[in-house]
Amino acid sequence: MRPVQLVPAGVVLLALGAIAGAAQFASPATPGPGHAAAAQQVVVTSAARACPPAAGGGPGQVALIAGSSSAPGSGQAQLAPLPLAGAQLRTLNPITQTEPGLLSLLTIPAGQTTSKKPAPVEQGWSVTATGTLAQAMEAEEASGSGLASVRCGEPGSDLWFVGPGQQGGAAQVQLDLMNVDALPASVDVRIITDAGQLPAGPDTGITVPPHQTVTESLSSFAAGASVVAIEARTTTGRVVADVSDGSSHGGTASWLPSTAEPSTQLVIPGVAPSGGTAGLYVVVPGSAGARIAVTAITAQGRHQPFGTQAIELPGDSASYVPLTPLGGTAALELTANVPVTAGVLVPGSGLGAFTAATAPISEQAIVAGNTTSSGLGVTVALSAPAGQARVRLTETATTPGATSSQVVTVQAGHTLIVPAAPPPGAKHGSAFAIVITPLAGSGPLYAARVETHGQNTVASIVPAVSALTTITLPPVRDSYDAISP
Repeated sequence: MRPVQLVPAGVVLLALGAIAGAAQFASPATPGPGHAAAAQQVVVTSAARACPPAAGGGPGQVALIAGSSSAPGSGQAQLAPLPLAGAQLRTLNPITQTEPGLLSLLTIPAGQTTSKKPAPVEQGWSVTATGTLAQAMEAEEASGSGLASVRCGEPGSDLWFVGPGQQGGAAQVQLDLMNVDALPASVDVRIITDAGQLPAGPDTGITVPPHQTVTESLSSFAAGASVVAIEARTTTGRVVADVSDGSSHGGTASWLPSTAEPSTQLVIPGVAPSGGTAGLYVVVPGSAGARIAVTAITAQGRHQPFGTQAIELPGDSASYVPLTPLGGTAALELTANVPVTAGVLVPGSGLGAFTAATAPISEQAIVAGNTTSSGLGVTVALSAPAGQARVRLTETATTPGATSSQVVTVQAGHTLIVPAAPPPGAKHGSAFAIVITPLAGSGPLYAARVETHGQNTVASIVPAVSALTTITLPPVRDSYDAISP
């Protein structure tokens, strides 16, 4: 049984107020005696994300799409700085965007100290939207040409990452924690390597002040390790977390996408072929040993890359398993006897490109930062592990009215690779967004966007994550379980 967690009185009052407000907004009917309250489907009217500090503390670029051009209305999307905790920085004005359904590339300036000789410093950025612009909002940190390198994540209370340690080529490992809320957050960081779980150290009880960023170097914990799994778990509040790995050969750091919470069933989309050997990183966070079966979902169908052999790992451990060529871009389906989580590294520039376990797409998913400039090629990998899926793919550019759409079918147990390009009317080589929408009656769909240089060099992989327009509120009952499960 999970221990009872005491909730501060202020948090209880805020949560009760939020629940009362949501109930008033949804106008649910009062259930009569003996009737259970029904869940309420409500429209998203507020959304928040956070983007990690740009490398080196310099300026950055955010690819942002908010709302839908087919449902215009009131609202605003805004980028605001999240300075490093305790840093004295010059005030920067928020950046606003109000055009619904239109992709924007917004430049975020470097943070500057208040000293006589200002120097650039790292700072994160919050992305918030209200009204109709909050629906299906998506933001990614991108290059100057619009190529997404890392998704701006949602706040959460339990976030996981898994990738290489120092012996796996990651000379530098940095954790960024960003707080987009008005209350402070306290974060415990748990680290598991191929040598087992590390004892609790100075990265326990990290305080992230409201609207600020805290960065922590985890390089010392990764020293001597081939695999490093990181869990950022809050005891109060919530945060957005990002992890970057720097190669010992220099160059741009690679971002680890957050992976799905540990589960006995996982799907990792967008495992692309490359000129080197891709690797599967798996973590077993519990004390019981794991027995993991791996199935590749390819364009030719399902097959077992390890034959009938299962991966066996002890509890509280992490491991690396090299992957043989999968016959093109594929998804990996993992089935285990105990909860695990996992990611894949595909060799490329720097350390390479990472993809990670995700949830199936609900409503739609959006990848905002895509480009075909500088010889880049864009494909969308669609995987349907169970039932057949019909999918609408829509490309939208920064040019008003520039859009295109097609419907494709993904057979059950297969992966379909669909090339993508800027829609007609867009400037040559300009950035564009891809909207991935499973149509009614489709089986579970997983997707990722893959950008490549030529045939064998992977530049970027972005696992597709649902961008919701509606959410389901659980029924409100006479119990504190509604706010502190």
